Amino acid sequence: MKTSTLFLKNMLCFVIGIMTLSLSAQTIINIDNNPGSTTTHQTLQDALDDITTNNITDAVIYVQPSGSTYGNGVIDTPVTIVGRSHSEPGKKSIVSRINPRASNITLKGLEISSCYPTGTGPTAPPYSGLNIFECEINSTFYLGTSSSQAAATYIDGVFVRGCVIQSTLTIYGDTNDVLISNNIFAGNNPINTYNAATTVVTNNVFKYWSSQIIFYNYAPSSTLLLFNNMFIFNYGADANILFPQGDFNLTNNLTYNYSVSGDVNISTSSGGSYLDSFTLANTDPLFKNVDPAVSQSFADNSSYYPYARLEDDLTLQATANGDPLDSPALTGGGGGSEIGLYNNGFNFNVLGNPQGVPTLDVISYDGAVEIGGNINVTIKAKAH
Repeated sequence: MKTSTLFLKNMLCFVIGIMTLSLSAQTIINIDNNPGSTTTHQTLQDALDDITTNNITDAVIYVQPSGSTYGNGVIDTPVTIVGRSHSEPGKKSIVSRINPRASNITLKGLEISSCYPTGTGPTAPPYSGLNIFECEINSTFYLGTSSSQAAATYIDGVFVRGCVIQSTLTIYGDTNDVLISNNIFAGNNPINTYNAATTVVTNNVFKYWSSQIIFYNYAPSSTLLLFNNMFIFNYGADANILFPQGDFNLTNNLTYNYSVSGDVNISTSSGGSYLDSFTLANTDPLFKNVDPAVSQSFADNSSYYPYARLEDDLTLQATANGDPLDSPALTGGGGGSEIGLYNNGFNFNVLGNPQGVPTLDVISYDGAVEIGGNINVTIKAKAH
């Protein structure tokens, strides 16, 4: 009976998702390193090695929530890796380092320490189709291997969406067709690019607590477009969006400083330049619920962590939904579209529960029953 109780307590996610995906003949692999787990694989690399050894091309790895990391993963084959969340308290799926070196890789709902390619896998590059959705990346994050735009393509077709990125995203010159949308960047140097010509940065929120957010564009004769984004500070003096290197085009963005003591300015230095049009400068986005007084929450003057204030709601106020005011960002984007995370109806999830994967929680259960008796369990399922 004790074993059954542990099993029920650890069934925190993915049951419905597994049932659904099994119907489409995909190979499902669960990894679980919680005490009492009886899964075949308890590290990410073990599961990936199994997929490679058995030439499985349609695998989905479910990473059960745990208080400890599942280690590193070198990905040499097409795979989808799905976690419960990157920040839901007590229900995070954590991996240390991801090294993609194959085509058709999707990562969802994971807290990732570092993500970058390394070497080449059984199939030589170029690789195509890297999707990183609803993940948090905390340390090293780069795409490609060479700063030279003349280098042969290493990876083509990268989509980063719905993530919280605490580190710098570097896009090298041998990476093409990159879409960065609907993410929160929480560092002071969010993006460096060596290939601005095929990179699109739209509908993100760049949030930093100190004096400046810095972008670098090292691509010669190419302009990086920043479109429909928000730049949010809480700094007790004027803050700056700084472009010290390369050319930038800012269109339909919003800037705001939660401190009453300062505004937000845009500036350049050295070899940087920018064009700015239709910016909602120093304009409160009117999020539904943020609190500048709560440490490490979205509007505070400290580092941002999604779990710091669970009441944070970054959707925009709308009188049609009973709010007192309409956010100017609802129609301030290009063509009257919405600026920020929820453009085009995207359902940004602050805690990183992956889109399209229902989660299941055990709400209550019998602590003990007689041998052969029934266990009464109450479960709650939620779609994301």
